[in-house]
Amino acid sequence: MPIKVSVDLSRLEKEFANQNLVNARKAALNDAHQAMEKYVPKLSGDLRKDSAMSIDGTKIMYMMPYAKAQFYGFITNKYGGPFRIRHYTTTAETPPNYVNTSRRWDLRLKGNKQDMKLVKEAFVNGANWHK
Repeated sequence: MPIKVSVDLSRLEKEFANQNLVNARKAALNDAHQAMEKYVPKLSGDLRKDSAMSIDGTKIMYMMPYAKAQFYGFITNKYGGPFRIRHYTTTAETPPNYVNTSRRWDLRLKGNKQDMKLVKEAFVNGANWHK
């Protein structure tokens, strides 16, 4: 005895439409970019100012030539070997404005539950899943 089942996936397809996911990524990346700014090293502010998001919302690009070395925390010393950067700069030296800047500021954001909650909410709101 055969059973016929029909499934309407139109609502599911609408929820996971490519444009909805792109909008969600853009919204989440925008919030992440703003939240990570406090962890980016700052001496003159150029590294923080010269950054941009990709059009499709997949990455943040830091334009300064030294951005990669600051992000990963290594520079080449005079002998050609890697040298770990240990002292990162920030302009505020006293609480509450002082934030401990260092390498891998993306991981600092991931470790901050309060900021990550805002990024997740931005993703959900950007995809219009908050109904």
